[in-house]
Amino acid sequence: MAMNRLNLEGHPRTSLTKGERNRIRRRGDVPGVVYGKELAPQAIYITQESFKQLRGHGRMLVELNLDGDRISAMVHEVTRDILNKQPLHIDLHAVNLAEPMHVEIPIFLDGLETVEKKKNGVIQQQTRDVLVKCLPTDVPEFILHNISALDIGDSVTCGDLAMPSGVTLLSPADEVVCSIIAAKNAPADTEIEPKEPELVHDTEGKGKDAADKVAR
Repeated sequence: MAMNRLNLEGHPRTSLTKGERNRIRRRGDVPGVVYGKELAPQAIYITQESFKQLRGHGRMLVELNLDGDRISAMVHEVTRDILNKQPLHIDLHAVNLAEPMHVEIPIFLDGLETVEKKKNGVIQQQTRDVLVKCLPTDVPEFILHNISALDIGDSVTCGDLAMPSGVTLLSPADEVVCSIIAAKNAPADTEIEPKEPELVHDTEGKGKDAADKVAR
């Protein structure tokens, strides 16, 4: 599934001081930078309303309106506050829509419940992103792979992933994405050793008489 292109409203930043960045954040806008192969790094900020479109999205293609100039760019990174998760900075990478690019795409696994509950398996995902080559307009939001048919001991490699039309795999085909191992069984019951028979003391002497009979 190719990414939908969003329109972002941005403006150049004339001051690069920390105080100016804080003022931008206080009013809800997000400071950032846009750069590219044919574009020198330029300090910008994205308006609050425009930035809200990016919530829930990772790396994606956008159309940046920078005071009338239209720039096609990929959202390369959004830095957030570690505590309140508010955006602190955005990096935009300007791209040529007619030129193929290399980009890492997240891998999502489907069918986990079948493996975990019906087959008593544990999924170990070693690789969460795959490197691909494609035009900016063909960049998928993610690569989805169904693992419900896998059994214990099976694995998935990058070569097993289905690439969308126009997308070429660059990661090594034999790189392991995930493997299925057996879940640890519940601890076995502890074996109870038989105890020696207990000697019951008969205060009335009946026990002694019985022992004497056995001895005879």
